[in-house]
Amino acid sequence: MGAANTCRTHETESISDKDISSIKSAKNTAEAEFDDEKYKEDGWFAWLVVLAGCVQAMITLGVSRAHGVYQEYYVVDEFANTPTATISWIGSVQNTMLNLCGIFVGVLSQIYDSRVLCATGAFAMGTAFILASFSTQVWQLVVTQGMMYGSAASFPYILGVTVPLQWIRKRRGLALAFVYMGSGVGGMWVSMITRLCIDNVGRAWSNRILGLIMVGLGVGLSPLIKARRPRHRPTKILDLSVVKEWQFLFIAVSSFFAMAPNTIPYIMMPTYVADVLKESSTLSSTIVTIINVSGIFGRFVAGILSDHLGPVNVLVVWTLLAAYSQLGIWLPFANLRASIASAALFGVTGSSIVGMILNALSHQYGVSRITYISGLIYMTYSLSSLGVVQTASMMLDTVGHGTDYTWPIVYTGSLLVVATLILIVFRIKLSRKWLFFA
Repeated sequence: MGAANTCRTHETESISDKDISSIKSAKNTAEAEFDDEKYKEDGWFAWLVVLAGCVQAMITLGVSRAHGVYQEYYVVDEFANTPTATISWIGSVQNTMLNLCGIFVGVLSQIYDSRVLCATGAFAMGTAFILASFSTQVWQLVVTQGMMYGSAASFPYILGVTVPLQWIRKRRGLALAFVYMGSGVGGMWVSMITRLCIDNVGRAWSNRILGLIMVGLGVGLSPLIKARRPRHRPTKILDLSVVKEWQFLFIAVSSFFAMAPNTIPYIMMPTYVADVLKESSTLSSTIVTIINVSGIFGRFVAGILSDHLGPVNVLVVWTLLAAYSQLGIWLPFANLRASIASAALFGVTGSSIVGMILNALSHQYGVSRITYISGLIYMTYSLSSLGVVQTASMMLDTVGHGTDYTWPIVYTGSLLVVATLILIVFRIKLSRKWLFFA
């Protein structure tokens, strides 16, 4: 606490009095709203909410992270004569809607019970996957497995990762790491179940089984996604005043470049291993598992370091290492060992970026409106994500002729380099002192 207080004192050297006043006001308001006696901050119930958020991340972001298994099956087997860019619309639309609808989740969470919103979304996303089991054309899968699932999953996902922030103060980085661990664990077991089901009972039943799991876990744990602040109808349904603040703009722009390419390794690495390296479909699916397993380790390390060094400081290093995993390992070495090493390093670093961005937001604005403010960030990310995934797929189909992944890799790594540079400027603008909690 002493180090944090010292760092906040230093913050006045590079941030205007008006900025400090607005930030402190948001934090003081949040603390006043959470001054209750029934459930304590950082108490047992708080960590129960974190656990529920972790499971919600498993069946939302985890399913999205495991989409590479479906992508590989669609490209190689079910729609072998269809361009990769066309098939990629399924995953890119899914990921875009998952984040784009964050703004609607943020607005509705200010009015309605977060537990009801979470349960409704969980039921709808499971239903969408069951409907996808009856789809036999790419456009049908874009609608069901892409648009319908992504839109519905946005509710348990956004609420699952932001509501726990209202309950944890001292170990917020660790709590976020635990919540986002769910996406890594989820991506791991969902990818294994998906491959097992496709090989044994077919793709249709794979969709149905996953849909039922989503409904059971999502609806069952929704009662624990309890917001800690009272609900109230906002004076403005869509309050964009925060968009004018330079802290938000820096975080939003860095998110635009850092989070958009985050899905490309999950989607393209399995097909790269199968099509270019000529490895088995089981091994190509294992690449997704490697990314997700290493992501579990990476999130905890990033969470612990963020609590001691500051989320922005760690975010700069992690984003740079994510870029290196693409440009320094995957690009120059076309072999299985390099692919595994790249997947592992990207899992440790790239998968942690979104959690640290949320942590940075909570440090700048408090947690009173974190669901709404993060929804704006997710909307920004979703718009870039759709374009990035489709552009990378078009590069693979046109310049790479379906087998040369050079330009998609360069494209992904370059975006992460740009994000790193923006974060460095943001860090310097916060303070030019090396030892500064940011």
